[in-house]
Amino acid sequence: MAMVEATAPAPTEKKATAGFVISLIAGILIIIHGLAYFVAGSMLVATPVGFAYSGIIYLIGGVCLLFGILVIIGAWLMYAGKTTPGGILVLLFGILSLFLGGGFFIGFILAIIGGALGLAGK
Repeated sequence: MAMVEATAPAPTEKKATAGFVISLIAGILIIIHGLAYFVAGSMLVATPVGFAYSGIIYLIGGVCLLFGILVIIGAWLMYAGKTTPGGILVLLFGILSLFLGGGFFIGFILAIIGGALGLAGK
């Protein structure tokens, strides 16, 4: 009878699941906030004075969409095992989103928490 040695399972990649989920929610909130800017801009086009300001509102909405997409990419990087670059991406664009409304401010707070959890690897 041959003896078989039991070996420990190979270590898996570190996935920051909690950071991923929280950062994903933050990115979605920032995108929704950007879409709200587009809706507000389209309402302003109908007014004579608002027509002049609708372009800047569309620009702010587009930047919010970009920041939200980059936060979601950072969340995906955290889930893929690249916790440090993902956490930095989420933190950076979460903080920058604050200047444009921050996803109703809740998105900003969730991005900070999710990025910190991603950097911690949790």
